[in-house]
Amino acid sequence: MIESFPEPRKRCIKRKLDFQCSGWLSVIPMEGNHFDLSPCEFRDAMALRYGRIPVDLPTHCDADGEIFTVNHALNCSKGGLVYGRHNELRDLNCSLLELAGLKQVISEPIVSESEDSQLRADWAARGFWEPQKQALFDCCIVNAESSSLKNTPLQTIFNQRKNKKITTYSNAATARRASFTPFLATCDAVFDKDADLYIKRLAVLLSKKWKSNYSKTVGFIRARMQICVLRSVSLCLRGCRTKWRGAGAEDAAALPKSEWV
Repeated sequence: MIESFPEPRKRCIKRKLDFQCSGWLSVIPMEGNHFDLSPCEFRDAMALRYGRIPVDLPTHCDADGEIFTVNHALNCSKGGLVYGRHNELRDLNCSLLELAGLKQVISEPIVSESEDSQLRADWAARGFWEPQKQALFDCCIVNAESSSLKNTPLQTIFNQRKNKKITTYSNAATARRASFTPFLATCDAVFDKDADLYIKRLAVLLSKKWKSNYSKTVGFIRARMQICVLRSVSLCLRGCRTKWRGAGAEDAAALPKSEWV
């Protein structure tokens, strides 16, 4: 059946099969475990999983007036939704590392700085890979179906992003006696090999902390991260990209002088 589908849908489904990113579908949607996707988020995730267009999308982007497609929604940086997608994954990892009992878990640690520039990673934790050694991480969520990447093999995309991050961070991390690991994923929750090793190591730490089975713990972490990505991708499709403001006066600028206090 897969061979009978149009090329974009065929490519999308094969990516799910090759990289085995179906863990989120096998968990019970419990609010306490943050597995509770809303009906709209679930429908969006299922549509993107099979290369279909989610229903009830707007016709034009509210930020720049461009025709609103799935690719535009996942790539348009206006309104901060794409950055929010990145920050959701960062915050989740910081939370999980703290649950694992690691010390000095830092969000956006400064790796190096000068008078006119500053290099920051996304998160850091002491003792993750080696005892007492600081580990730095920087994540990237890429839209593999964007027009510039759709004809490029996914592993090649991951390798390009990985090499770019290593070039940017590796020397600065080494100078600070720290390790650096890139964390790469796609908008449909496919994780790179390094990200998968990170998940397995985190599962080891959490299973010891919780005194739980390793296989269940690693499945829990994968599902949490997949749902985190899919939820934030749904926000890119449904969220507002224009700034909200109140109708009232600000700083007494519109009040008559007689009403000033």
